[in-house]
Amino acid sequence: MSDVSPDREGLGRDLRRLRRSRGLRIADLAALMNRSTGWISQVERGRSQPDYQDLTGFARALDMPLVELFRHEPQLEGTTCDVITAAQRRRLEADNTGAMDDLLAPVIGGVEFYHSTLGAQSASQIPSREGRLEMGLVLEGEFEIWIGGRHHVVRAGSSFWSRGEPLSWLNPHDTPCTVIWLVAPLPDDPDA
Repeated sequence: MSDVSPDREGLGRDLRRLRRSRGLRIADLAALMNRSTGWISQVERGRSQPDYQDLTGFARALDMPLVELFRHEPQLEGTTCDVITAAQRRRLEADNTGAMDDLLAPVIGGVEFYHSTLGAQSASQIPSREGRLEMGLVLEGEFEIWIGGRHHVVRAGSSFWSRGEPLSWLNPHDTPCTVIWLVAPLPDDPDA
């Protein structure tokens, strides 16, 4: 039985393609990430699963936003390009904040669309995506959010938005909170 999952294999293939498109050898990427060439090779072949910090390292070494690693979706056999089933979505595993994100659709025009689960007793460590438009709808639970330094408690059914201001959050509860999150480039017209 193979230890290669289709998701890991697809991510590994994408990482290899991105590395090659930048003219980097495995040794070059390994040096940029302070990892071994063997480990990079294992990831590219789908035999090792990078965690969130590893993915951040790949993004930094490849000089690209982290979300771009998830732009290159696996082949969606038996579907049209208009629909992605739950099983086909890419999951961004829990990072040091305790958030787990499912990318709901391919990134189009810089727009990112997530189903986020903010784990119990979790918090963002630094303000996120300053200079981007962020919007969300809380589906279940509640959490606290700071937008431009202003504090809010948002509960199921509440929505929020930030027009380029620093945003951070905290889920101080013993239960997770589920949020639909949209991140996009700021429109040119501030009144748009």
